[in-house]
Amino acid sequence: MNTLAPSTVAPVSGERYSLTPAEEELVRAAAALAAQAAAETDRDGLQGETALERLGALGALRLGLDRDAAAAAAADGGSDLSAYLRLLESVAGECMSSAFSLWAHRMVIEYLRAAGGFDALLDELLAGRRAGSIAMATAMQEISGVGAVPTLAVREGDGYRVTGRIAWASNIAPGSVVVFPARVASSLDDATDSGERVILVTTIGSEGLSTREVQDLLALGATRSAMLQFEGVFVGAEAVVANSFDACRARRSTHLLLQAAFCAGLAGRSLEEAAKQLQGPGGVLAARHAQLAQELQELDQTLHAYIDGIDTVDHRSVTVLRYQIARLAGVTTRHELTLVGGRGYVTTSATNRRLREASFLSVQSPSEVQLLQELETYGVYPTETYTL
Repeated sequence: MNTLAPSTVAPVSGERYSLTPAEEELVRAAAALAAQAAAETDRDGLQGETALERLGALGALRLGLDRDAAAAAAADGGSDLSAYLRLLESVAGECMSSAFSLWAHRMVIEYLRAAGGFDALLDELLAGRRAGSIAMATAMQEISGVGAVPTLAVREGDGYRVTGRIAWASNIAPGSVVVFPARVASSLDDATDSGERVILVTTIGSEGLSTREVQDLLALGATRSAMLQFEGVFVGAEAVVANSFDACRARRSTHLLLQAAFCAGLAGRSLEEAAKQLQGPGGVLAARHAQLAQELQELDQTLHAYIDGIDTVDHRSVTVLRYQIARLAGVTTRHELTLVGGRGYVTTSATNRRLREASFLSVQSPSEVQLLQELETYGVYPTETYTL
């Protein structure tokens, strides 16, 4: 029976993709900005859309998108996602709320770039003047065989009239740009599944679209998560992103690998802080620490190889990596708490914040349960050796 075996893609090199000097400076500046606001963000004092606006002013939201042939050659190749992956890792090491908002925002940009015809909207997103909310979780579940899309779209002229509910979306603020999926139905009275699917874009504040904020989260409250209720929201032909879920399948690896990036960044920072406690009594965990550090290094190298070869890496390998690296983030934050001790139990400490942030990874879509379900469809059964 299959276990979590390594991928069959090209071997991972010891050196990961290098950024240009300008890209390096942007990543450092963005991480510093996230660090300065991390405590305030954790208290919900700084909202995700504000963080995006600040990062947009830096130029960080464009990272990787302006790469030309000369820049790519100078940076030893790499896709236009390579630099953004490094951005997510670096920012997550300082503030997961900011990193998560960056991920959701970039996924909206990825869908709109691929679709074409959204230049004005992309300019707003890349400048950070509007937040992007990727509400494609149910479509991801459907194409993976572990769920179904609940929103319905009925044709009206050249557009669609949308009804239904999306249980969770982030970066929700007035004017936020939401990319979401829907099943095409002949009418609201006949919801028979025709098999047709669409991907649409709308704006928070559109007529018929209401939101209900998810409150009292354990962490990441600044990501402005909310339930979306569609009650006859009209989406015109100009706001149709795709007429099938092929676009979702094409973005699936990007979706999961950029999530894996903020998991890696969080794990790396926890190990960095834990390493400071290995002198004296903490030395009893030195061997365990070395094991975790080696595991993260190997997974991170694989992550960078996959993002650089994103057009060829297979879905099974991406799913395995996403599962493994999220699990490791949970382990490393608990490892940090164990070594830091009582100081880390104080809710205002950075150790405690990272522990709470990591707990989100098991419920974020695709959740750990959904990943386990999907892995079984590939003949992989991690539950045979599953531990908490």
